[in-house]
Amino acid sequence: MRLKKNKTANKSARLDWDYQPPKINGGKETIDDMSLVVGMYGNYEVTKTGNLVGILEVSGINLDLLNETEQQDVFEDYGAFLMSTLGEGVDDTLQFLEPTIPVNMTAYLNGLKRRYLTLQKDHPEQQFKIQLMASYLDHFTKVQESKNMTTKQHLLIVKVPIKDKSVKSLSLAVTHLDEKIEQVKRDIENALTDFDVTAKVLTSQEVQEILKNLINFNG
Repeated sequence: MRLKKNKTANKSARLDWDYQPPKINGGKETIDDMSLVVGMYGNYEVTKTGNLVGILEVSGINLDLLNETEQQDVFEDYGAFLMSTLGEGVDDTLQFLEPTIPVNMTAYLNGLKRRYLTLQKDHPEQQFKIQLMASYLDHFTKVQESKNMTTKQHLLIVKVPIKDKSVKSLSLAVTHLDEKIEQVKRDIENALTDFDVTAKVLTSQEVQEILKNLINFNG
């Protein structure tokens, strides 16, 4: 995304955010027409409606492994987080998104490859183990490539307004969002610290992967 200083007399008017989402026209729009995203700025998205958006990925809690009392504690702690972040007197919004995504088995496959190569080098006589490891590699590589094994991703969307389309306003919004997203990260981790919940700010590449998966993760 390119931002330029506007030196015309009506600069302030031309820098205002005036985008209005179009009505759906029988599926004739391109993805770019339908998308609210202008582009990436660092790890954040700039939207056509004048917002800077960051995404936190939050680890999940398997409630099936908790007893009834522990489950109630989770709901109470999560409720406390919501009240402190979005409760009465707080003029703000957060978006929670749980897309279905393919399981990323890259780290597991790399570990299998290392074990396979080590076995070949140090114990070439153990052909049965080598062939077994090769079959594991082949099977799980096909599983990953097919993208048929999926999981739920837990995303927390945080945004701040950009005053106008100037570089200065964008820089101020970045500073504001840096502070805000770190505060939300601390709040949710502290609220659910008994359940080892962690949150991380997604990078530009990870955000773009999410956008691709939302359209079609088999593509």
